[in-house]
Formats: sequence, structure tokens, C-alpha cells
Amino acid sequence: MQFQFNSFQSLQKQTQRYDIFDFILCCFLATGFVFFKERTLYLDNAYLLFNILDSQSFRIEHYRFSAAIPQALAVFGAKFGFPIPVVASLLSFGYVLIHGVIYWFTKHRLNQKPLAIIYLMSLLLAMHENYFDMVTETRLALGFGVLYAALLLTQQLNNSQRLIWSIVVLILGTFSHPVFILYFVIVNLFYWSFKKRVFFQHFIIIGVLYFVKSALFGSSSYETGFYNKLFQWDIFSNSYLHGYMRGHIGEIYKLVIIVVYLTSAHMYRKGFRIELAAYLFSIAGTYFLLSLINAEGESHMMIQKSLLVLNFVCLYPMIYFYDQWINKLFLNALIPFVLLASFWTINKSAIKYTQRIDHLEYNIGILQKQNSKHYIHESQINHSTMLGTWALPYETMLLSSWDKPNSYTLFPISDTHTNHSFKEDTFNHVFSPDVSQDELNSKYFRFNQKGGYELIDSTFILD
Repeated sequence: MQFQFNSFQSLQKQTQRYDIFDFILCCFLATGFVFFKERTLYLDNAYLLFNILDSQSFRIEHYRFSAAIPQALAVFGAKFGFPIPVVASLLSFGYVLIHGVIYWFTKHRLNQKPLAIIYLMSLLLAMHENYFDMVTETRLALGFGVLYAALLLTQQLNNSQRLIWSIVVLILGTFSHPVFILYFVIVNLFYWSFKKRVFFQHFIIIGVLYFVKSALFGSSSYETGFYNKLFQWDIFSNSYLHGYMRGHIGEIYKLVIIVVYLTSAHMYRKGFRIELAAYLFSIAGTYFLLSLINAEGESHMMIQKSLLVLNFVCLYPMIYFYDQWINKLFLNALIPFVLLASFWTINKSAIKYTQRIDHLEYNIGILQKQNSKHYIHESQINHSTMLGTWALPYETMLLSSWDKPNSYTLFPISDTHTNHSFKEDTFNHVFSPDVSQDELNSKYFRFNQKGGYELIDSTFILD
């Protein structure tokens, strides 16, 4: 009996480490499997999945080598010839698992529970559309920004250990996405504001890393455009972001606004004038920079990925007085409730992506009987149903080969395009040179016949 009692006490101590936020994280991890088709069969996601299956190796864009981490499970599955649905589910899960690992390490190894909660809030609040932009490295940069903040805040490490681990995380962040530099600045700004300390060696390290990256790899066209936008201040007043925020700030940013108000009020009452100034300046500065980056029209999915950093800067100062707030009901009830409700908004947002897949599968079933390869004019596509269409060649290849390698591909062309000189016996990539269809990985993709692309009858509408 004594042994059983001691075992129960040991189990009770272990379970006391876990709370509602750990349950929310588990729900977040589960969504990687629940919505794996919606997260892997649209635009950049489908492009990534196709290339992993075809090459059986990692797909790295714009020198963002850290993206290899969430791709590892899917690459493993492709190398061992797992079916497409299995590889797709591994890819989707891999892109949420990395956040689960960072959350667990932050909360349970470095004992930074408030920061882990802020992390969950940044991932889930007002991000329901962007959840389906699985491949975006801006979310990856957020994870490394949180991990870097945890290393600065923890008392578990001595100075040497902190420096070594910080170098590792700064390397991962530098090679994740250009926006990581904003997380680095925000974390250090607030650390200086509240702790009155600056890690100058970290600034030297990040400077050296960006210099080495530029010297070895240069800047991709994406990154050049990203940095150039930051200097076009004249486009701020007409930014698309203003219209997006006017339409959504009162709808999906309620909790973020409440947190900003309570955080500002707490700092004002406590006499944290410098900290309050740094907080408001960082919010305004981040919004200004994001307005330049998102000056032109974007889909809600695309614009929300940029707003991850705005979420973070609005929520981050909570970590410095999380346990001092009198209103424990807000911390322990309202925040978990809203985070759990976020899964309902994600599920609601998934409907149009699920329906899109259903429509595309239906049309593939019709078109595949006529030929293995078609091209279609943009005017023949119902964009309200199909949404973005540049990745149709990859999406249709994946869907047609989902259960067996019986492939079909559909290539969209603009109405002004007059030279339909697609070569015989090829598969046409969007961003890469055409390849012989025999060069495709026959384990996953196999055309039933050779020949060129055929134009779909003008009466056919893809919807």
C-alpha cells in the first residue's frame, strides 16, 4: 500500500507540471493531422510537397536552411516510399511539431511559462487564415525569436551556456526568415527596458551572421524586395494594411487590444515610464514597417503572416509582470477560453479550402479521362472558388496521384499568352525549367501517355 501511495504522489507531482495551456498545445499539434490536406494542397504548400516527393530531399527557398527542420519527417517518409497521404500528414505535422518542441522547451525546461503562453497566443490569435499557409517561414522565425527570449530570461543557464545556446538559436533564426531581425530587436529592447542590461556580444554575433550570409549566398530576390520596401516611406499612407486592420481590428483582435490596454495601464500605474514608452514605440514602429511591407493588396492568408510579429510585440511585455496581475480570472480563464475558441475559427476557415479540394478532385476526374496534361486560360477559372491558381500543376499532380501514381496536370496560362509551345513528353514547372516526364519520380507520379499539353475547351469553367 505504501508503494502504491508513493507512486500516486509521484504521478501527482508530475501531472501538476501540466495545465490548460499544455492541453491547448496538444490540440494545436492534433490539427496538423486533422487539416493535413488543407495545409498541403494549396499554393506554396503543394509546391513544397510535390518537390519533396519528386526529389525525396529537402526543399530550401531563399537560403532559409532552418526550414529543413520541419520538413525532416516528410523527407524521411518520401525516402522510404510512404504513400502521398502519409507524407502529406507528416509534412503538415512537422510544421506544428517544431512549435510544440519550442513551447515545451521554453515552459518545462527553461521554466518560462508566461513566455510559452505568449507564444501560444501569438500563434493562435487572429491567425486563422494564415494557419493554412503551412510553409511560411515567418512563423518559424517567431519560434526562434521566442526561444532566444527564453534563453535571455532563464536562470537555468550560466553565462557561458547562455552564450553558446544563443549562438545556435541566432544561427537558426538568421537562416529562417528576414523578419527574425525584428524579433531580435524587440526582445533586446524590452530586456533593456525592464532589466537595464544589453547583451552587446549578441549584436556582434547577429551582425557577423548577416555579413557571412550575405557574403556566402547574397540576397535572394525576395529578400532584396523585402528590405527595399522598408525604405519606401512614402507608401505608408496608402498601405493595404490600413484597410485590412479597419475591417478586422474589432472583429478578431479583441483580446490583443485588451492585453495592450491592460499592459499599458499596469506600466503607467507602476511608474514604468521608460518601459511604457518603449512598448508604445515598438508597436507603432512595427505597424509602420509592416505597412510598408504590405503596401500592396494581399490575401488575408498572406497578410496575417506578417502580422505575427505585431501580435508578438503587443503581447510580449506581459512576461515581465504576468504573475503580478491581480486579475487572475483574465489570465487563467479568459485567455484559455479565447485560445480554445481559436480552433473553432480555424475549423471555420478550413471550409473553403476543403471545398476547393473537393471541386478540384471532381474536375480532375472529368479532365483526366480526356488527356494526361492540359493547359487552361485564366478566364476559364472561377477564382472565387479556386482562389490562388499558380500552383495548379502541382496541386493537380498531387490530387490525381493521391492513391496511386496515375497522374494528371493542369497548367494555367494568361489570356495574353499566344505561344503555347509546351514541349512534347514534358512536365511543365512554374518556376523551374521543364523536365522530361520520364524524369519524374515514378513511385509517386506517372503519366498514362506521352505527348504534349492540350488546350481545354473554352466552354469549360474550373470552379
